[in-house]
Amino acid sequence: MSTEEIPYAADEIAPALTLTRRAAETQLDHALALSGPLRRVWTRFACGGLSFHKVCELIRTLAHHDQPLIDDVLDRCLDAASDLTTGQLRARLHRLVLEADPSGLAHSMQEGLEDRKVVSYQNPDLTGSIGIVSSHPGDVAAAVSHIDQIARSLKTEEEARTLDQIRNDVAIDLLKGTQFIASDGGGRVNVTIPAVTLEYLADHSGELDGFGPVTAEIARKTVMENIDGEWVFQVTDNGRIVATGTLARRPTEGQTRRILSEYPTCVFPGCRQAAHRCDLDHRKPFSQGGPTHNDNVGPLCRHHHMTRHHAPWLLIRKPNGDHVWTSPLGHSYTRARAPPDEL
Repeated sequence: MSTEEIPYAADEIAPALTLTRRAAETQLDHALALSGPLRRVWTRFACGGLSFHKVCELIRTLAHHDQPLIDDVLDRCLDAASDLTTGQLRARLHRLVLEADPSGLAHSMQEGLEDRKVVSYQNPDLTGSIGIVSSHPGDVAAAVSHIDQIARSLKTEEEARTLDQIRNDVAIDLLKGTQFIASDGGGRVNVTIPAVTLEYLADHSGELDGFGPVTAEIARKTVMENIDGEWVFQVTDNGRIVATGTLARRPTEGQTRRILSEYPTCVFPGCRQAAHRCDLDHRKPFSQGGPTHNDNVGPLCRHHHMTRHHAPWLLIRKPNGDHVWTSPLGHSYTRARAPPDEL
């Protein structure tokens, strides 16, 4: 079993253990691996034969492989693992996996590329870090080389910064960019799509003017990318358009500013996704008569927006602005309204 087969299980774990969703997913991945294909690793860990960090290395490298390969690699490295550093263990595992299944490792890399992303986080000293995760190794090497070349060209005798500091500054400057292709951000979006699809209550297909039929996800994505444009709806009856108009589902600019000031992050327990990156969710769906009003609209990150509609979780907004969530298993958690520095 994998987290894909139980996609919303981590949302039960996160508020119960006060973890972020990513941390809860990692805990769940570890539990599934150690209770299944890597049970031998759990047995060794439980009796004190392996450190937690080494267990994580074993899970990270082996959990996604077939059982025969896992057993072969463990036969060849598990006994020696307690005498190796995590770096030595990682190198040995990679070598053994490559020897056992070179084509499988190539396939694994392709799967890993599907998870590529950019992450950012705050450090204990209040600095920030950014990471480019799961890129092609050739691209990583080329990017690092490019940064290094620029940094070395800037390292003159008068330069007080260390080479590492210059590399950091160069990378940040490259990512920030100084020239951008302007986009007018406006325009008109003509979309024929059921309201229940916009509310994530169904996945009926939609249609974009000038393009044709599209999947529900593409239609929703197009709408979100053109959020500042004019929204036009078409009401259909067995494929026949019976009415058109401007979609009033979106909050006004003033309403949006107030919502974002009241709730600067996603209102799911423990989620810190900035509100300006979230969907503005109708607690009572717009398709069911829910008003586009501050008391009925709040920010939910895309994941927790889908969690609420598909898991499903029950959400109640209290008069004081607190949000009470009840999970499918019946556990309740309150996301208290709080100043931004307390969220």
